[in-house]
Amino acid sequence: MARTISEIKSAICAEWMGNEDVAKAYGFTPGESFSSKYSVVSIENLLFYIVAVTSWIVERLIDAHKEEVTTALDSKIPHRAKWYRDKVLDFMKGKTLADDTDVYDTSDMTVDEIEAAKVVKYAAVSENASTSILTIKVAGVKDGKKSALDASTKQQLENYLREVKDAGVRINLVNESADRFKCSLSICYDGLLEAEAVATAVLNAVQNYVENLPFNGVYSNMALVDAVQHVSGVKIAEVKNSAIMANGSDSWADIDVRAVPHSGYMNAASSDVTITMEEYV
Repeated sequence: MARTISEIKSAICAEWMGNEDVAKAYGFTPGESFSSKYSVVSIENLLFYIVAVTSWIVERLIDAHKEEVTTALDSKIPHRAKWYRDKVLDFMKGKTLADDTDVYDTSDMTVDEIEAAKVVKYAAVSENASTSILTIKVAGVKDGKKSALDASTKQQLENYLREVKDAGVRINLVNESADRFKCSLSICYDGLLEAEAVATAVLNAVQNYVENLPFNGVYSNMALVDAVQHVSGVKIAEVKNSAIMANGSDSWADIDVRAVPHSGYMNAASSDVTITMEEYV
């Protein structure tokens, strides 16, 4: 990004005032301020200003050239999965794209208005190697938690993707409520503590781990045990079984080692977490 004229001139002045040969020739101490030795109408000040303006123009031209090259490359090179993820996160509800572009004109919007319009807060993109279909999982936020976008917003997002995607790319948009997670834990706890208090802390640890996984992140039984082991009073923790159910399904899928939620995220209701407490002897 091009520096300002003031920044360029300050850099020139600092270099000038720090040069020992110049200081000796002009009779000042290296490191003194430029303004203390030269007036605003001095030849040196005017020359430095002209050089600063010239440098500023060159830097602006370089920036413009880089932008043109980037735009040209973007229009010719097929985009990677990360580009689609970023584009989905840039989607703005109720807004239209600038003519013949894949970006929005936000010149008349405040930062808060832009943030409010960007309703997709989470997105993940993966490609099926055999079908070459891009699966894009998305979620918004409601009451501080990840949630599915409403039907109207989802339709706008699908229309937006049709406008910005590369020709020939097929997209499967996944916009679902959280997957359900359930598990059964066996806990050996410190007998000096109350079993109910430890069990409550274990439940909180389970919910905190499950519900705060990175979007479309991998759940693992081992990581769940690690999270529970940090609870004060827990001596031994074991996952007896765990399972996941996608939204709209009526059957649980057992988790042997790890799993990725169909929707990209999941929750663990207290009624779905069974905790068996046993004093550690």
